[in-house]
Amino acid sequence: MRVVTFVKKPLYNQVSMSRIQVTWVVKTRKGQVKGPYSTEAILKMIGEGVFSGQEMISKLPDGQWTLISKEPAFYDKLLEALEGVVDVDPKKAQKMEAETVIVQAPKAPRNNTNTGSTPSPESFANVQPQKPLLQQIDVLDTPAYVPPAQKIASVSSGDSKSDSVIELSNIKNMEKGEIAKSLKLPALILAVVIVLGVWLLWDTGPADGSKIHLLAPGKSTATLSDQQIKEKLNEALFAMEQDTFESYVAAQNKLVSIVEGAPMNIEVRALLCVVYFELWPHAVQDAQDIKTIAGVTQATRALNVISPFGQVCEAVKLMTAGRYKEAKGTIEATLEGSEPFSLLPVLYDFKAELLAGEKDYVNAVPYYEKAAQLWEKWLHPQVSLAEALYHQGDFTTAAGILRNVLTKNPKHKEAKVFAGIVEYNGFKKSDTAYAFLNSGLESKGRIPSLIEAEGYGALAEIFVLRGEKKKALEVAQKAFGLNPNNGELRQLVIRLGGTDKVKGDKGRNNELLYLGDQYVRQGDFLAAQAEFKAAFEADPKNGTAAMKAAKALWQLNQSFEAIEWLNKAIKAEPKLVSAYVLQADYMSQRFDFIGALQILTNAMRIAPNNYEVLRGLAQLEFRKNNMPGTVNYALRAAKAYDGDIDTYILLAKANGLLARSIMPINKKEIERKDNASKDAIRYATKAVEIDATNPDAQITYAKMLAQTNGVDSGITYLSELIKRFSYTLDYRIALAEVYKSEDRYSQAKDIYEKVTEADPRNKKAWLGLGESEKALGLNDKALKAFLSAAVLDPTDGEALFQAGKLYLETSRFEEAIQQFKRVQRLNANYPRTHYYIGKAAFASGDFATALEASKSEKKLNPNVADSYILAAEVFTARRQYAECAAEYSTAMKLRPQGADIYVKSAQCYRQSGSLDVAEDMLALASARESGYAEIYREQGAIYEMKGDTRSAAQAYNKYLGLSPNALDRAEIEAKIMRLGN
Repeated sequence: MRVVTFVKKPLYNQVSMSRIQVTWVVKTRKGQVKGPYSTEAILKMIGEGVFSGQEMISKLPDGQWTLISKEPAFYDKLLEALEGVVDVDPKKAQKMEAETVIVQAPKAPRNNTNTGSTPSPESFANVQPQKPLLQQIDVLDTPAYVPPAQKIASVSSGDSKSDSVIELSNIKNMEKGEIAKSLKLPALILAVVIVLGVWLLWDTGPADGSKIHLLAPGKSTATLSDQQIKEKLNEALFAMEQDTFESYVAAQNKLVSIVEGAPMNIEVRALLCVVYFELWPHAVQDAQDIKTIAGVTQATRALNVISPFGQVCEAVKLMTAGRYKEAKGTIEATLEGSEPFSLLPVLYDFKAELLAGEKDYVNAVPYYEKAAQLWEKWLHPQVSLAEALYHQGDFTTAAGILRNVLTKNPKHKEAKVFAGIVEYNGFKKSDTAYAFLNSGLESKGRIPSLIEAEGYGALAEIFVLRGEKKKALEVAQKAFGLNPNNGELRQLVIRLGGTDKVKGDKGRNNELLYLGDQYVRQGDFLAAQAEFKAAFEADPKNGTAAMKAAKALWQLNQSFEAIEWLNKAIKAEPKLVSAYVLQADYMSQRFDFIGALQILTNAMRIAPNNYEVLRGLAQLEFRKNNMPGTVNYALRAAKAYDGDIDTYILLAKANGLLARSIMPINKKEIERKDNASKDAIRYATKAVEIDATNPDAQITYAKMLAQTNGVDSGITYLSELIKRFSYTLDYRIALAEVYKSEDRYSQAKDIYEKVTEADPRNKKAWLGLGESEKALGLNDKALKAFLSAAVLDPTDGEALFQAGKLYLETSRFEEAIQQFKRVQRLNANYPRTHYYIGKAAFASGDFATALEASKSEKKLNPNVADSYILAAEVFTARRQYAECAAEYSTAMKLRPQGADIYVKSAQCYRQSGSLDVAEDMLALASARESGYAEIYREQGAIYEMKGDTRSAAQAYNKYLGLSPNALDRAEIEAKIMRLGN
């Protein structure tokens, strides 16, 4: 992990994010209309006692009249006036009244029939090219991006007719006598009005703390004008910048309405994805919410698959799905891109979030600082920065940032609670800490459960210091209920005489999911699966919890339990498509192809033409070695959603294998092979274009390069990737696989050894090392490597299967059979185990067992040629040549490419007396591989049986010419001498 350093600048001195200038008109209680005023002017007048809160206010040019106390921008200032913070100055009121100009009121709101054009990304302000990431981070002077509000401000104005109604004058005051009357309003009534106004505007989420569903955009409504987009976006940005649950809910509503009225605005869609991410901890997180994020992401990327705005949505989709590794790659690839864009600070914040989730606060801090600098009014990265600095022990800077946040938004609950934590744990100022904690924890609003738990824990400690044991126990139990895995909180509760038993609570399932996600990010899958299981037990209808438990269990190599938990997920939420696809993936990895197909068929009924299901079918066909079927389903998946990187990776791999399997025996086959090779490169390139940091995409591209342009090109490409991404071992393993595929086993072995030293739990590396060592004749070392892999994953039969093959190849037939039977006990569907048992039995002379094993393999895999070839070999040994020929005939239909099978078939037909058929088989073999030496030895035998000694001798001579070191050379030379030629 590279460490990035930034030039430090105080947050309070940084340049403010540009904002649209909003203007207002005010209607007095007498019905007179004053204005227009800027927001700042109205705030000043409230502060100087000009407005009481009972005036009506409207946003220009065509806003609706509402009480000024209901506008969130003015609420805090009115509240200060109510509490007596602001002194009323009647003289200033009179002076401003004298300067006031009366203007006409706005017209009543019209039906939304405006046909103004929606701004496209190209209409936004031009920006300078973005520097490479490292340069960009190191220089903090002028950011090379345009903030979202500033970009929207560059769009042309709205309806000019509305502007003509308003007289744009500099007005500063109201009528005489208005203030005197307004000041007589009882404070209690004003308080009720203010609270009601705030509730109407901001409390759009459930007040009881229950979870919400994310709001998905509906069908496109009447087109919004440019002016309407500006206004709604400005309101959404203001709400986002406040960084509270309630404000994000309000922002979500505004952004959804923009998407519905301006569906081509890709930047607004990306902002909506950001809001989804902030609301995710408070969402139900069920199939509906997953579908909402996936739907917006898919629609956004459909507008422009390589747009950074679409990548923002993709990162959100991946992070909310717990796919943090892929999310990290998407974020880094976008940050390294050359195109500047307005949501750059969001990606810096996302990058910091991932690092902080891994407890890498040293590297998280500079990214938070960069995000805070680029979008100074957005409070989220500032609060997160303070928390990261706190974890590093920099309490002073953390406290300063939190106080700065609270001056901007005094209602920021998380900042208030964390400020108390810093004051108590950092400075041991219990009185100051108590003020922050008591105020924050008692206030309404929602914050992350871990921070809330830590806040209650600190408050409990303060009560202990004050000798208030009863209160200490009460809040300690609250803290422990929010974070039952915290050992310190458990001990505190017990010390105070409480119980460490936590009752199940349906409302806590998201907190448990949040904890589980944190463990996943840290690689602790054992702790993660426990949290996910607990979340599901708290809410048995939450299929997402069961699905996450399955993912964690799969990482722990508990495949049977993982599949069972996916059954629970599907039963809990029958429309959770991701659970079906994941279960089919796990089942096909265990070679249960029939079960996987049934699961995907069920998913297809629920979600026809869903790209995930189609991609799952493609993956299934790929594992069944059906490349044409893979390509067919993958193309359908790409048509349904052309932004899915996994689909293009599958297409590249399938076409690559298809190209290798085609024998170029005629013009048509040559053309097919050439097209498949081109498609392999084309789709691999597409995958890399979508996400250049995705290891699977890069590895696929490198292997396609090696296949089409020569192995050295692939090796060079992978070597460069290893230099760029030194922190991942994936590219080293891929390079070793390329070497192994070219029989360069020594080089492959060296790489595998280094990987196993760096990561002793890397099963893939141990298997590759074993195969390389076996090829080099290092059988004892190879066996040790295979057994090391088997220990890492006792439920996977692959390592034991490889060990069985090693025993077979070293003539330890009984041990080989035992290993293959162990594999069968682990996974009855594991392919070719019966075949290899038959091979071992055949080699040891046990023909009956060999023939029975071939029959068993045929039942499991009727479309695989090997079992028929084994049976043919057994019949040949028994001199049952007619049966032998029949088995080879079936095998040829399943595997028509190679020449060897035709030669073996010819041998059986010759020995059964069918010489004409035998010659036909040899002609087919020669058409496929005319240089295959065995063709001519068999041809010589056929001519010899026919009595054509001259032709027989010529065929035998050609055999020796093609295979000068043949083991039977002496025997063939004796035949030639005997034939007299």
